[in-house]
Amino acid sequence: MKSTVKPKRLGPLSVQLPADLKRRLRAQATKRRLKVATAARVFLDEHMSELEQTAELSAAEEWQRAQAWATWEKMKSGDLREATIEDLHKVVDRARRRLKRNARSR
Repeated sequence: MKSTVKPKRLGPLSVQLPADLKRRLRAQATKRRLKVATAARVFLDEHMSELEQTAELSAAEEWQRAQAWATWEKMKSGDLREATIEDLHKVVDRARRRLKRNARSR
């Protein structure tokens, strides 16, 4: 669901671009059939989203490494119960039943 609250505009932003960058921006704007200012906003938004997603991915990978390391330490100390194939089947069966219930309730 999209928010109905309009973002507050901060006013115009004036940025001086080197000639080469301005030429590249103009070429990409033409290629996408956009005005130069619109293209600049689109490219900035795309790049900012990419940076944010990269940061989120890095945090997730760091969490996974920490979890793997903790599991390894437990395995080395013998403080880890192994799951049987039956345990795994039970978990999968429960997940499938939950998915079926959720699909029916829609």
